[in-house]
Amino acid sequence: MIYNLILLFLSIVPIILLGSYVYFKDKDKEPNKLLLKLFIGGILAAALTIVLNIFIRNIFPFFKQDYTVYNQMQLFLYTFIIVGLVEEVSKWILLYIFSYHDKEFDQLYDMIVYSVFIALGFALVENVLYVYDGGLWVALVRLFVAVPGHVSMSIFMGYYLSFAKLLETQKKKHLKKKYILLSILIPSIFHGIYDYCILSGHLIFLFFFLIFIIILFYQANTKLIKLSRLDINLQKQKLS
Repeated sequence: MIYNLILLFLSIVPIILLGSYVYFKDKDKEPNKLLLKLFIGGILAAALTIVLNIFIRNIFPFFKQDYTVYNQMQLFLYTFIIVGLVEEVSKWILLYIFSYHDKEFDQLYDMIVYSVFIALGFALVENVLYVYDGGLWVALVRLFVAVPGHVSMSIFMGYYLSFAKLLETQKKKHLKKKYILLSILIPSIFHGIYDYCILSGHLIFLFFFLIFIIILFYQANTKLIKLSRLDINLQKQKLS
């Protein structure tokens, strides 16, 4: 009983800490109702990921095999498509539907908050599934690496999507499409690198992973701080 409570605590605490960090950097706080909707959207994104995975595995049967039997090329395709692309696209779809056209989206930093809350909802589902199955060690790894990883990738997603919105208000539709694409591709590539390094089993990739994760966290936080300090009203931009 106590052990399960410890696992539950370790599953929830990174969600609360990272959510609070991003939330309190917002000068003009977003409505709780919208944030709850986005958090639930992250949970729905996890369900969408399962559906898309089933669909892709039926089209490409070799993805049905356990990744431990893959050669390096198959593992590359698995981590970058089944894991990276599918998970990030699922989060992106719910993020776009729930927030991109919302009237509350009036500052660039808002999309960082929205994307992070989507990621936290998604991460919570993963924590529940993985932590109770893998135990304390998995809980600690997810506390310090996996959940911050989800949040970092979502910051890149929100960063590029926020500038897509800015370019839309400035009638620069050709550039907007570029940033929309970046908001999907950059997190997907980072996610693929993350999982490939972990699942490859090669020491050199684990060493690279440590460097990669430090740079990822640093760059994500830099982008978060940058947008939190900008004061660009998207609604006024639209009217100008």
